[in-house]
Order: sequence, then C-alpha cells, then structure tokens
Amino acid sequence: MIMRANLSREYPVVLARPHHSISRKSIDTNALKVLYRLHRKGFKAYLVGGAVRDLLLGKVPKDFDIVTDARPGQIKRLFANGYLIGRRFRLVHIKFKGDRVIEVSTFRKTPDPGMDSNIGTRRTNTYGTPRQDAFKRDITINALFYDISNFSIIDYVSGLKDISEGVIRSIGDPNERYIEDPVRIWRVLRHAARTNFVIEDNTARAIYTHRYRLILCSGARLFDEMTKDMVSGVSRVFCQLMGFYGVLPYIFGGIGTFFEQDAGAFKELLDLLGVIDNAILSGKILSYEIMLSVLFWPWIKTTLVHLDKEGIDKSELLYEELCKNKMTITIPKHYKANIVKTGMILKRMLKALDTSQMKWSLRKRARYLDAATICYMIIHKRVPDEKDPFKVIFDQRWAGRKSLDATQKIRHTRHR
Repeated sequence: MIMRANLSREYPVVLARPHHSISRKSIDTNALKVLYRLHRKGFKAYLVGGAVRDLLLGKVPKDFDIVTDARPGQIKRLFANGYLIGRRFRLVHIKFKGDRVIEVSTFRKTPDPGMDSNIGTRRTNTYGTPRQDAFKRDITINALFYDISNFSIIDYVSGLKDISEGVIRSIGDPNERYIEDPVRIWRVLRHAARTNFVIEDNTARAIYTHRYRLILCSGARLFDEMTKDMVSGVSRVFCQLMGFYGVLPYIFGGIGTFFEQDAGAFKELLDLLGVIDNAILSGKILSYEIMLSVLFWPWIKTTLVHLDKEGIDKSELLYEELCKNKMTITIPKHYKANIVKTGMILKRMLKALDTSQMKWSLRKRARYLDAATICYMIIHKRVPDEKDPFKVIFDQRWAGRKSLDATQKIRHTRHR
C-alpha cells in the first residue's frame, strides 16, 4: 500500500514491497550483509541515493551507499573491516574482497545557523533524522530510502513522482542550494545527462543565475567531478548541457569561451566525446591522458595555427597558452604536460596523412600511442583495437598510392 504524506512533509510516502520493483536479488551481497547486521543490532538501515534511483530505473548501480542512525564509532565496532574516514563529516568505509567498499554514513542535517563549518569536525558532525537527511540531499531522485526492515521505499521529497515523470528537481529553493554549494549545478547537469530526464524549470533557471559561482569552487574538487563524468558513458550529453547552460567558461576559462564562440570546434569535441562514450559502454578502458587530450584537442588544433614564433619550441608555447586560460578547474601539471605532448604528435600525424611525410622516430615518444589512438578516433569515429592505430591509417592511405605510383613510374620508364 502507499501512505500519502501530509502537506508539511513531516511524514513520508511509503511504498510497500508489492508496489515497487526493487528486489534484494539486485542489491550487492556485501551491501545486504551491512544492512542486515545494522538492522539486527537495532539500528535503522537504509539503502540510499543513487542505488535506489538506479534500481527503480532498471539499471545496475555502481555504488551501494547506506545510511543509518548508528554513529560512526558504533558502526566501526560492528565491522572489523570498517575504517573511519573524513574530517568534516565522519563516514565508515567497510571493505570487502575484490576491493569492494560499502560506504555507511549517519543520518545528518543542515548545521544550525551560525555554525562555522570550518571550525572542525566536531561541529560539522551534525546528526539528524531520516527526514532531515533526505532534505539535506541535492535532488529529489537521489533522496529515496530503501528500508531493509520491511523492504519498503521511503520518500520525503516526492522523488518517486519525479522518477515516474522523468524530472530533475532541486530539493528546496535551488537559488539557496546553489549558493550553499555551486557544485550542485554540476550534479544537476550530470544526473540530467545520465537519466535523460528534464530539468525542472526553477532548478534550470537558477543555473543561469548562479553559474558564475562555480569559479568559487575548489579546482581539485571540480577535476574530481569531471573524471567521474568522463567515464560515465554520457560525457557527450553532459558536455552539451554544460554548453547549453553557459557553464563552460566558468569551468575552463578562456578555453570554455572558445568552445562557446566556435560552434565547429564544439561539435568536433562532442563528436569525439561520443566516440569515447561508445567505447566505454562497450567495456573498453581509456586512460585519463587520452580523454583529457580529446577534451582539449579542438582548442589545441586552433591554437597551434597561431603559434608561429621562430626559435621557440611550439610545445613550450602551447603549454604556456594552456596555463594562461584562467581555468577554475585544476588540471594536474603532469596531465597538462601530457595533453600538450599528445597534441603536438597528433598534429604531425594529421599532417603526415596529407603529405605522406611522417617522422617515424616519434614512435619512441611516450605519448605516441595516445596520439595514435585519438588520430584513429578522428578518422574512423571509433576507438581502435590495433596495436599501432596510426600505422594502420597511414598504410591504408598511402601504401596503395605509393605502390601505384611505383608501377606507373616503371611503365613510364619502359615506354621512353
């Protein structure tokens, strides 16, 4: 049965087991072990967030996070394989074989007004009720609980309704939520891309109002968020949404502005991200060096046209240009260096395909295979399986022509 909440949302909608599709067979066995042990010891134990959302959508969750009324120390005592982590808010990571980790947190609430979240961990460990925990989360579809005690789904925020209607909606006033944490803008776009849901009007309008606040965020945190989306299988759609909502300049500085102003370069980027998505969805693994080099390639290609100073190494100039763009996101130095090296080799490869003149000593360079992979992606619109993808392309384009030229030259000599 479904019990409807009153208007104050003090009581949740509860969807009993016969009325939803989540089966324990679909839940990770390690997560079930944690849920059952917490429940047997008298604690509330809920599966929460993306796992509940994905199971309702018929997807396989990547992570199975758990929330409980047990405090971190109590959780740790129940699990010998549990490890306390976090400074601002203590969590417990419970480790299992095969590097599987189940994250368990205690119900929390928004700190009382006036509390300084920078004072220390003691003050930011603000424990709460299930209702307070639900309202602290970002969007409605990520605030559903699965109760192991009776296999019901608990919904304080109309997340079930939004899942059924295909809507991404901020919990509470999106203006306030984006001011509290601008990275919520990123997450709204992420989940719209991953679910193919529509962003609710107020949630969407507030993005335009507060997108500039992304420049206030930690660059390292933004990089961490980006790496998740690069391997999501929907990076093309995600990047499209970033472009649509005008977010790119606030993340990538001048490079983001470049993509806003050059529709052709942005389309090239989206096409390459589509190739990456197809590869990831088919089970292929690509290095972050390759994915980041793809992300910056259309800008590199255009920038190299204008870098023509005699006596100065173009790779050095390109690195300087990359660093000049005042990006909010922090790309680690070694990745920046590899992006430049890959871009320089890729430019030579594409030129060689036009001229047949290739400097094959480049095969000894560390980034040669990265550039060769991207070159193949540009030409054939898929990620290669070949060991030396560029050699395959080059031979396909020039081996036959050279053989034909040699034959014609012999015939010409005989008829002289």
